[in-house]
Amino acid sequence: MAHIMAVTAFRNAEFGTEPGADRADSDVAGADLGGIDDPAMLRCLLDQMPTPTALIEGEDDRCTFANAAFRALGAVAGAGLTERFPALSLSLLAEARRTGQPQRNRAAGDGSTDGERFWDLRVTPMLGVNGVIRALIVTAEETPESMADHDRRLRDVSHRLKNTLQLVSSLLTLQTLSSKDPEVRRALQSAGGRVGIVTQAHQRTHGVLRAGTVDIAIHLSELCQELEAILPGAHRIQVTADAMEMPMDSVIPFSLIVSELVGNAARHAFPPGAHGTIDVRLNRGSDGGGRLEVVDGGTGLPPGMDLARATSLGLKVVRAFVGQLRGKLTVDSSPYGTRVTVEFPPA
Repeated sequence: MAHIMAVTAFRNAEFGTEPGADRADSDVAGADLGGIDDPAMLRCLLDQMPTPTALIEGEDDRCTFANAAFRALGAVAGAGLTERFPALSLSLLAEARRTGQPQRNRAAGDGSTDGERFWDLRVTPMLGVNGVIRALIVTAEETPESMADHDRRLRDVSHRLKNTLQLVSSLLTLQTLSSKDPEVRRALQSAGGRVGIVTQAHQRTHGVLRAGTVDIAIHLSELCQELEAILPGAHRIQVTADAMEMPMDSVIPFSLIVSELVGNAARHAFPPGAHGTIDVRLNRGSDGGGRLEVVDGGTGLPPGMDLARATSLGLKVVRAFVGQLRGKLTVDSSPYGTRVTVEFPPA
């Protein structure tokens, strides 16, 4: 009810809707707003509401109003709301702007030292008379303690899994250092690298267990920054990605696909000693699916080589995980470079 009252009141007072246009919202809420059309009076009213409520305007997603309940959580006018209240993701705001439809999510954290508070977040676009989105209304309602207890147990399990993965990675590193056989060392280093990618992907999903999805564009950018620092050769990895949510159980397969494709390009696409750029692109399709492209400006694949039938472990990993995600793998190669494309269906 508080959410509907806030949205209706903001619409009436700040966006000049026609009389009676919000009658349905008021009826649903069971509340008579009394014809409030003074923004100052409205803000005073909202300031007393127990539900954290904020107004976001402009493409930079700056908060222009936060009521007392939201200010108590660190939100202030003039600052980015997602910076002060990390439970609210940029991807949720972007989706509301893209679709023009209300968006809802559950997430943990509030920017305070207590990271075990859980929130039901709602973002409602406010349309002007010409249909242009002029602002976003954000409300955050804390979930019941029983749900927080459930999520806390999930986080405990997730934390133990993360520690186990780090232990496996450490054991592989120790085994690598103790081996004198160069082939064995390379194999163990490769295995350790893959475990590291899984650990990093798990680390990013650890904080969004309740939401169930990850902003894969942010994840992809961070992953490629790490790959650029550790892969052989002084190659630049350039990332272009649309905002896109991906289910948590798809993040690790996706990360391994990217790691193997980018690593393969860094090791084999360019002549020894040559520097190059690897472009990684992620585009969201109109049907909600995704298209990943890894493009290099190297010398192309060797004559007769077919990635779909290649027997190297890395490419077997790619094909296996593309299949797991119900995706489609295609390759386009020439003497001027190679483009590997993976198309994913909607989640």
